[in-house]
Formats: sequence, C-alpha cells, structure tokens
Amino acid sequence: MVCLVGGPVAVALLVALFAVGAFVQQVLQVRDDLEAAKDQLKVIAEAAVSMDVPELQRASEDVVTRTQRAHVTSNGVLWDLAAELPEVGNNVLAVRTVAEAVNTITSQSLPPLVDMMSAAGTEERTENSLGIDLRPFLGAETVLPTVISSLEDASAIAANLDRTGVYPAVYEPLDGLVGLIEVAVPTLHLVEDHLPEILRAAGSEGPMLYQLVIQTPAEIRAVGGGPAHWLVLKVENGQAELLGQENGVELMYSELPDRGFDTVNGSLIRLPSETRSLYPFELTNWSSNFTMTPHFPRAVELFQATRKWTGKAEFDGVISIDPVVLAHLIEATGPLTLASGEVVDAENTAALLMSEPYERFGTDNAAMDAFFSEVTTVMFDALTGGDWEIAAMWDQLVRSAEEGRVFVWFEDEGLNALAHEYGLDGALREDNTEATQLGIYFNDYTVGKLNYWLDYSQRASCNVEQRTITVTMDLHSRMSEDIKSEYTLGLRNQFRGIDPRTMMLDVLFFAPPGAEILWTDPERGDWQDSANWQGNRFRDRSGVDHDNTALSRTLLLEMGERRTISYEVQLPEGDLGPLELRHSPGPNHTEVTVDANCGALFASPEGSPNIRLSKIG
Repeated sequence: MVCLVGGPVAVALLVALFAVGAFVQQVLQVRDDLEAAKDQLKVIAEAAVSMDVPELQRASEDVVTRTQRAHVTSNGVLWDLAAELPEVGNNVLAVRTVAEAVNTITSQSLPPLVDMMSAAGTEERTENSLGIDLRPFLGAETVLPTVISSLEDASAIAANLDRTGVYPAVYEPLDGLVGLIEVAVPTLHLVEDHLPEILRAAGSEGPMLYQLVIQTPAEIRAVGGGPAHWLVLKVENGQAELLGQENGVELMYSELPDRGFDTVNGSLIRLPSETRSLYPFELTNWSSNFTMTPHFPRAVELFQATRKWTGKAEFDGVISIDPVVLAHLIEATGPLTLASGEVVDAENTAALLMSEPYERFGTDNAAMDAFFSEVTTVMFDALTGGDWEIAAMWDQLVRSAEEGRVFVWFEDEGLNALAHEYGLDGALREDNTEATQLGIYFNDYTVGKLNYWLDYSQRASCNVEQRTITVTMDLHSRMSEDIKSEYTLGLRNQFRGIDPRTMMLDVLFFAPPGAEILWTDPERGDWQDSANWQGNRFRDRSGVDHDNTALSRTLLLEMGERRTISYEVQLPEGDLGPLELRHSPGPNHTEVTVDANCGALFASPEGSPNIRLSKIG
C-alpha cells in the first residue's frame, strides 16, 4: 500500500488553484461584460436617434443582461474571499463597486427609456425631416425621475469607494462615470423643472414654426453678424421638419403685387424718435441690417414684420447661431469629409463659412453657392446623425452660449421667460436689478467681409469712490494684401476714397439705465458725412434704447492697424445688479477681463441665471 503523506495538503492546494482559476475567469467575465455593455451603449444612442426601436430593444436588453450578470458575479463567494486578501482586496471591492454603479444606472434607466421610445412610434418621417427625432422626449415626464434617481444612486455608490491601493485602471473608469453623472444630473433636473415648456416648444400642443438664423460676423453686427441665411423649420409632436431655406438677398429684392420690399425710404416698424436717432436708417428696412441693434428681440420684430409684409406666417420662435458655433459643435462630432475629399474640422470651419471660398471661387457664384450648400449639408447631417457623445456636445453648446453666440426668442411668454432666465434672449435690460449691463458693439459699414480678420479683447476697470466704470477694447486688423475678393473688400470704401482693406465700423457705446456716458475715445468719429438721411450712416449719433443711453462713433481701422477704444460711465446711485459686460460676438475668440475692484460696486454674480455674466476679479 502506498502512503500518501501529502494527500490532504495536495487536495487543499488543488482546491485553492481551482478557486483561483474560477475567480480569474469571473474577473475576465465581468471585464468582458462591462466592456461589451459600454460598446452597446453607443449602439443604443445611434438607435435612439434613428428611431430604430427593434435595435434599441435588442441592445438595451443585452446591456441590462451583461451589467446585471457583472453585478451578481462580483458579489459571489469567491469575490468575498478575494476581498479579504492584502494588496488586492481593495481592487476587488473597487471592481465590485464599478459593476454595482453601472448596473444601478442601466437596470433602472434603460427599461423605462426603451418603453418611452417604443411608445413614440416608428412611422416614417417626411422626406425633409431632420435627423434628430424629438418625439420620444414627449413622454419624458414619467421617465426623468427614475433616470435621475438611478444616476444619483450610482454616484452615492461610487462615493463610498475606498481607493487605498486601488489601481488606476480600476478607478479611472469609475471616475469617468462619476464625471458624466455630475454633468448629467443638474442638466436633467433643469429639464425636469422646465419640461412643460420644453414639450410645448417641441410642438406637443400644436405645430411650432421656427427661424434658425445663421449670422455672419465676417460682416459684423451689434448682435452678431449680417443674417445672410436662415432655415425655416416646423416642429410638431416633437418632430422637426425643414420647410425651406431663405437668404437676405432674396428678401431684399423680393416684390409682391402692389407691395415691394422698400429698402430705400420704407421702415418695417416704427421706433421712438430717441431710438431712431441712434441707428442708421437701413436698420429697419433691409434684413442684413436687422441685427444692427444689440437688442435681439428687435431683430426678431423686424423679421416678423417681413413675414407679414410678404404674406407669410409669422414665426413662433427664432434661434440665432453663427459659424463659430458650428465649429464648436464639430469638436463634438469630429472632422467631416466633403465629396472632394476636403476635410472640415473645428479649425477650418469658420474660414470655410466666412472667408476662404470668396478667394477660391472669385465671381463664380454658382460654384460658391454649391460649395456652401455642401458644407452646410454635411454639417447638419453630422449634427443630426447623433454619432457623437452627448456630454461633449452639451459642453460645446454651453460654450457657444457663454460666448454670446446663441440667442433664442419665443412668441410664447412662458418660453420667452425661460430664454431670459438662462441669458439667451439677447435683450437690453431696462433696469439694473438682475444685472448692470454695459457694452461696446460693432456694425460693419463697408458692405464686405473684412471683419473675419478683426481681433479684439475687452476689459473693464472701476473707480469705486467716484462710482465710475471704464470699458476698453483693443482692436487689431489682420487684413493683408493677399485678400483680393470683391466679396470681401469694402464696397462702400471706394465711394469715399478709403482703401478697400480698411475696416469702417459703427461703434456703439451703451450705458446701463440711469447712467451717463462721461466721454468716449475716439471723442468724434473718424468719418463725418453730411447730416442728410443718407449721411446718417457716417456721423456721430446719440440716443436711448430701452432706457439705455448710447453714443455712436464711426471708426476707421486700417490694414494691420492696432487701436484702443474706450468709454467711461457714471453709474447711478443705489444698488446695482451683477456686472454684465457685453460685446458683439466676433469671428474669433474675445478675451474679457474685469478688475477685481469692480466687485465693490456690483452685486456678487453668484446664483445669477445669466450665463453670459462676466466674472469679477
């Protein structure tokens, strides 16, 4: 008989090895399940955008199955034993935490989200419908609380993680998840708070007619740029349909029986004399100049008047963006490729929409129009296709709004109040309660696209004892001899003997209600035409707009020139709301700084809803 002296030890060793092997297999299974679930979440996003409900259901079921299995597996006996081991114990618990947090979100949120999408229907959309279908969100009221709760629960689970000795490869994915939750939860709470208004804007109570204006700061205007192009959209039951595209040239020359669009003597709306005196006459009779006022609702009023003038239905809402917004959004979508192979990315989008094609195509209008059309189509296909990360896209939208490049107006008072609450209405303030608003705004007078090469920064300093504030802007023209396109060079310049590469700007200095402008630099405009109705363009003007006192000065900025302009304002007595420092959103980034001593004059910006609010200090 053979004596197996080491028998019990060997058996124990075999059992231990078997257990280790089984545990390793479980770890790999959990890893594979979580990785596969992550990949399937992208599929879910694409299916949601395209309203592919069968694919949405399949992918969601797969994700829930995998995350639940990962959660159950990581809570098994072998994991309990491994958690007691030194060195690796906290890593085991960390993986368990990751699995639990992910499962909490997916198992609680995905089933009701899929049910909501399924209930929205899968019928075919019209040929002109945009890629993003908003119908599913019409049922969000019952789903949002569950989604928010699951995210908050997952965040609480992650917060309890003991990171001692945990490898970065384990906790970094969890940190990424927590980062997304920190962005998503406040946003979802906002959506939940304003869901009735959001659903109404999406046409839940009837069709909504929208104008999407694309301003062009290469031909700068006080509130953005010449609105040369806009889309007309209908949104009904959450579904957006493109009805058509219009442009300022067509509007300028449009004529209907017995009522042409008068661009010489007419005025679409009647302004108070004190406001009329501040602006050139063409503000109110040519669509490319409707945005010469820093009060965006007035630009909307003028567009509405043209709709009435031409016998078209008035808009329920107007949204304004510019090419820089599109460049920001492409940072979220990634580079795009044209049929020719040319790449459109975040770095060249602004140039392709505001400058480069004028030099490339010269006077070949057909080729230029075809190019702009293709670029625009490719961009909108990418933006509405949904193949991008929601958090990244949201960041770029917020960035665009903070730069003052997004304005929104609604006919509905409740919706318009929401736009005002979040600083998107672009309105001049009629008092200093919510904010004390000052600004320097530009209007191009060359009838060209010179301002693509205009850089400027803005700063403010205060004299607390005298209750004054000085606002300064440093300007630089990057214009060069290489620019030769007649579309870019100043058309009006030749009639005044001015170099066609010299920028001619109407500079508007605005003071808040109750304040007084003490001086401006320049003291007088660089160019003074005769004081007849046509000369109203190029002479010093003054006036009051929505109780804001303002002065106008015509400024000439030669090719390559650097120049500083400024003005000082005597602030009114009494409490002042947070400082809101505004400027025309230009084609390039504008650095804005405010001296710390201004904080003694203005209320703290903390808690202000205006996202364009300048920070003190």
